[in-house]
Amino acid sequence: MVRISDLSPNWEALAFDLYQENEEKETVNVDDVTSDSETDSTEEIDAHALITTLYSDQRKTKSEEGKGVKTKQEYALLVNDLEKQFVKKKMKNYEKAITVEAKHKRQTQQEMNELQRDVKYQVDEEKADTESKIAMKKDAIQSSDESIQLYEDEQKSLQEKLQKLNKKQQDLAMK
Repeated sequence: MVRISDLSPNWEALAFDLYQENEEKETVNVDDVTSDSETDSTEEIDAHALITTLYSDQRKTKSEEGKGVKTKQEYALLVNDLEKQFVKKKMKNYEKAITVEAKHKRQTQQEMNELQRDVKYQVDEEKADTESKIAMKKDAIQSSDESIQLYEDEQKSLQEKLQKLNKKQQDLAMK
């Protein structure tokens, strides 16, 4: 890739010669080779072989809008947009986690309710085992509640972060 800067907007053609470099480079003094000195100049024999020449014409070269050098403000807006996308993605992930945890909590609650209904018809040994299972289900429900609360708190924090990023975007756009 070749990048050329400060090129006149009125340029018509641009050419690049591609050479293959030979291993040895020679400089020959013409006076040394011939005894009859017709010229006093030194010629350099180029030890490079021309491979090809590349031409570019402005009529064939398209410039892409928005691909140039960005200003500091444009980069700041771009970074801000990327941060906003990241925050939104995290918020969606927390929403999914809350949904999964709530589903797990409902399922555990149903299992606990079934165990509580069954305890009426059990003997003392079975009741002790069932009560232990009910206690484990209560702990699982409490853990789910804590996880949901944590996810909701994180979502609120991310919502606040998103609001700050929106405000930052407005401030950057006004500069």
